Amino acid sequence: MRFSIGLLAFALLGASQAATVPIPAPPTSDPALVTPQATLDANIQCPGLSGGYAAAKNPILLVPGTGNTGSESFDSNYVILTRNLGYQPCYISPPPFMLNDSQINAEYVVNAVSRLNAASGKKIPVLGWSQGNLIIQWALTFFPSTVGKVDRFVSFAGDFRGTVLAYLLDAQPLGIAPSIWQQSTLSAYLTALRNAGGLTAKVPTTSIYSVTDEIVQPQIGGPAIESSYLFGSLATNVKVQDYCPLLLVEHSQELFNAFTYAVAKAALQSPTGKAEAGSFTSASCSLGFPPGLGLGDQLVAPTIIVQAATHIIAGPRVPCEPPLLPYAAKYYPFTTQACNPLSQVVDGFVPQTPEQFNTYEALIVYILTHNLQNTLGTGSNSTSP
Repeated sequence: MRFSIGLLAFALLGASQAATVPIPAPPTSDPALVTPQATLDANIQCPGLSGGYAAAKNPILLVPGTGNTGSESFDSNYVILTRNLGYQPCYISPPPFMLNDSQINAEYVVNAVSRLNAASGKKIPVLGWSQGNLIIQWALTFFPSTVGKVDRFVSFAGDFRGTVLAYLLDAQPLGIAPSIWQQSTLSAYLTALRNAGGLTAKVPTTSIYSVTDEIVQPQIGGPAIESSYLFGSLATNVKVQDYCPLLLVEHSQELFNAFTYAVAKAALQSPTGKAEAGSFTSASCSLGFPPGLGLGDQLVAPTIIVQAATHIIAGPRVPCEPPLLPYAAKYYPFTTQACNPLSQVVDGFVPQTPEQFNTYEALIVYILTHNLQNTLGTGSNSTSP
């Protein structure tokens, strides 16, 4: 039986949120880091800053997307733009190119926040693109000490609910990078994040995203469905098309678009730590570049996504999603971890009663198979769940 991305997206639109089986309370203490301390420290780079991260007095941490280094994601945009706002930009580059296990990638965030906080003596603003936001939110969720060290969080194209389009890569015969498995909508990684409270903002957060994002989908359908949407009073969610209906902004373009920069600037300068109503308007709607980027930067910025694709193609490939580390595994209710979350259906793992829906992913899978079976005329005629 084959499952299309379209059917999966349709199922997502009809899914409810609640989990019916008790899950542990959100974490209250940090787990031990797996990555050696020296490796984590050596990865923090602050371009142009003499003395490195230890000399940073007003730092901002930039976290790259899948397939990129910090330099590739940000040298042509937010290194310049945040420096113009008075920050000392620093970034991390979890190897190789953010393609490894996202649980390990998040350790680089945890460490960088801690080091920059200690060096500057102040809470640190963090800014991410794509998977960078996912591992920031993972760090804030599973390493709660990080919350007290982060001042604000600006997210561009964050895939907090993953992306259904990852399944196109998961289906490759030789597999795909570990972090791409984890960014698949129904992954164990995303299930654990959600069950641990990771869809609620932990610090003042501005999440900026676009309906026309060609990588992270769905970005329509409402708060429970849109991948970049975060809940809670600490969150400001800015869908580009709510303010600029005719503005077609793609995945990497969010890093070098005039409107998204206006929102990010409002967030970085806000006394509340997040962009507030009225601090940006549709007057900023433009496909142009942010002020402050030179011609050379404007020529380099659009190549970010090409570099990412190149690294993904040449990068590591594994046949299955990486297993959850013990601290996260207790937030994943299934007893086995499949290579493909949808194979839980193929292998016959389909809850039969509402009480068996451990997560809303299980409910999504049930809706998907139930509706598909009825469409094909192979399922029960019963209208009950």
